[in-house]
Amino acid sequence: MPSPEEKLLLSICRLEFGENETGNLKLLADEIKDWMQFANLANKHGIIALIAYNVRATNLANLIPDNVNRLLNDGLMQSILRNTWLTERWKEVNRILTDAGIKHVLLKGMALEHTVYGSRGLRQMTDNDILISREDGVKAWELLQEHGFVTQPVKSPLHRKIIADIGKHLPTLVKDGYALEIHLRLSGFGKAASDPANIMDNALPIKIDGITAFIPDDATHIKYLAEHSIYHQTISGPELKLFLDISLLKKDGYESINPRIFTDPSAYKNPGYKKKIYREQVLGLSHGKRLRFLAGDIFPSPVWMRQRYKCSLAGVLIRYPARLWKLTWLLF
Repeated sequence: MPSPEEKLLLSICRLEFGENETGNLKLLADEIKDWMQFANLANKHGIIALIAYNVRATNLANLIPDNVNRLLNDGLMQSILRNTWLTERWKEVNRILTDAGIKHVLLKGMALEHTVYGSRGLRQMTDNDILISREDGVKAWELLQEHGFVTQPVKSPLHRKIIADIGKHLPTLVKDGYALEIHLRLSGFGKAASDPANIMDNALPIKIDGITAFIPDDATHIKYLAEHSIYHQTISGPELKLFLDISLLKKDGYESINPRIFTDPSAYKNPGYKKKIYREQVLGLSHGKRLRFLAGDIFPSPVWMRQRYKCSLAGVLIRYPARLWKLTWLLF
């Protein structure tokens, strides 16, 4: 059984309310014993901005302690400011790519913020994700570096020639604190990889501050977000924000938001998921690329190792033998 704080969070995690829903929220709010726990849960699940907005919209603010109201409102303002900043930074990326004749499709946060969330700062995000065709992806990645973006270290020099075939996305690009991830597919590897050309041909145009942008069709985006959510569930447990994203696109009346997110979070974890994805990635490569990938993955560059483990060169050398476990993990 969810706690009173969890019950209220599940009920207020939506974008519209009827009279019955609003009345129910007030009854649930009367049962809250720890408002700080409620705010912390909202923050943990990436929806503190939405909750702050809904608390005002449903006239619950007078039932909440002042210090908690301030915490919620601070979360909303931070999200509005960050989303505005991310949108402005995206405009630079859009200009560079458009001038070069490279089409891209917005994914996840930016696509959702400017559609189902209504451009109000309610969909919290930390970076931008875009999809580009395989033919243009690496070209775009290199072009942005010519315009001041810096790439995170490639795991190994051996990976540079197969960079378009491995990983969930190309190495993250960063400029003045702004992070951009370029995806060349939304799922699968090798022959099983999704076809970005087909996705981009069917992308839907939207307007962001008068600028044309493109987003995936709902069915494609839902499938991608579901896979993305499974990954996060395996790493850190279920996140309410991701379930809300899917529910809004499905228009399922919030049925995707299940109390088990709180009462049985372990049910969402898939212990074998990371190994499954890793094996799919390896087996999706040709034999030559597979050997190159494994050699680089087991013995990354010292620069990457130092950044990954936050250690000295001596610490890097000590850790190399331990990385052989990955090959054993893959095979057995």
